[in-house]
Amino acid sequence: MLSTPKLRVLHLDDDPFELERVQRALEGHAMDCAFAVQSVASVAEFRKHVTGKPAPDVVILDIHIDESDVTGIALAGITRKAAPGAVILMCSTADDITTIADCLNAGADDFISKQSDKGELSLRVFNSYRLAKLKQGGASAVAGAPTPTGKGRFVPVGATMERAAKRVPMIIDSAISAVFIRGESGTGKEVVADLFGSAMPTGSAFVKVNCGAIAPTLLESELFGHVKGAFTGASGDKRGLLEAASGGFIFLDEVATLSGSAQVALLRVLENGEVLRVGSTKPVAINVRVLSATNEPMEKLVKDGRFRADLWQRLREAEISLPPLRERRDEIPALVEHFCRTMPGGPFLVSGPVMEVLSNFPWKDGNIRELRNCLRAMTEMHVNKLLTPLAIPERIWDELGEKPAEAPVADSPAARPAAAASSHHITLPFDPDAMHNYDTLADLLLLEITRKLAEKGGKLSLRGLAQQISMSRSTLSGRLKAIVHKNLATIGDLSKIVGVSEK
Repeated sequence: MLSTPKLRVLHLDDDPFELERVQRALEGHAMDCAFAVQSVASVAEFRKHVTGKPAPDVVILDIHIDESDVTGIALAGITRKAAPGAVILMCSTADDITTIADCLNAGADDFISKQSDKGELSLRVFNSYRLAKLKQGGASAVAGAPTPTGKGRFVPVGATMERAAKRVPMIIDSAISAVFIRGESGTGKEVVADLFGSAMPTGSAFVKVNCGAIAPTLLESELFGHVKGAFTGASGDKRGLLEAASGGFIFLDEVATLSGSAQVALLRVLENGEVLRVGSTKPVAINVRVLSATNEPMEKLVKDGRFRADLWQRLREAEISLPPLRERRDEIPALVEHFCRTMPGGPFLVSGPVMEVLSNFPWKDGNIRELRNCLRAMTEMHVNKLLTPLAIPERIWDELGEKPAEAPVADSPAARPAAAASSHHITLPFDPDAMHNYDTLADLLLLEITRKLAEKGGKLSLRGLAQQISMSRSTLSGRLKAIVHKNLATIGDLSKIVGVSEK
């Protein structure tokens, strides 16, 4: 498993609300990358930090600084001299092509609109960093991209990935020039791409590009390069990422987002082994092999005329198919063990009932990524590194179809045997569904009932307790977690009573 370095980000903006928004977006994102953000509101403070040690990895500059003697664009040149290895990103509410070109012409690596939401912001910053490092010739230093060190870098988990890993060296040693990786979101398409990067001979190029994360106006220039004067701001020749990957592989994620002209240019690369830089009439010979993937239904895009049929045929000389996690449930225990062993703060263990719940859940929204994120959320409620059913998020219980137990109707013949068998069935003296009306007294009452029932029958299961107090297991789990968060009991104390065993 690769470890991702923490990227040092220096952000200058005279708006304190924007500084806070960006810091929260970057430090609270959900990608496999960590940011350490230094926010500054004045040019003087910025100069002090940009020349400090260690130097920032990423510098975000507001174009319009409320100081008369300097602008954000002027600071881009100063930053390039003070921290030559830093990736410079300009930020503004104006995102027209002229503004973007002015920023790039000033020496910035990319432009980010202040209108971007938090998810897009963190993704753009991370991908801008990766792309800039690739253009600088530092592919091995890009966070999240594998350093080519020969075979054995990645350990595939589960039968599906093991089968894919066996195919990778065979494909590398074959005449195949294009591989399409098919699968739903979160099934591990990027992991398969990393397997190729890991298996490449030392020194071979391996470039990863998320086509959907690059502004459409810049994508063709990034992929194919451009010549001086090709467009406003093109102050010199620049080779593209396809040239940078010559002699190895390039992974085009979200390939369905390519524009029509980019599709034509990519087809030329695959058919003739040459790339035509934007604004040039002289092709450049390259030798690159293409991995591609997307979550979009490619056959439908081709049928609707939104993706070229001839390019689609060339992209899938070979296919690696990754079934959704719900179709390979037998692999879930191995994946759970892998994530629990490698998650920060671990290794963690899971109880048998937890494994049963996770193995039966459909994971239809995010597949392996959703499973990993669920386990990460569960670590908040661990007991000495053990994850019990009490740690399972309520949404999991809800989606599994848990329903409140129904109390028997008085004097009903069908209900009498059940009532006799459960003589201590308890109905809570408050509405279990009106969770927002609970106060501390109600929480203490639930806690006391839980303890008394445990004293009678020993350790209870979560389902068993829920049935006895006429509450759904999902609601009960949520109420017990609320008790922990209010410091009325510890998760360890509750797990001694309920949640470790399951019926």
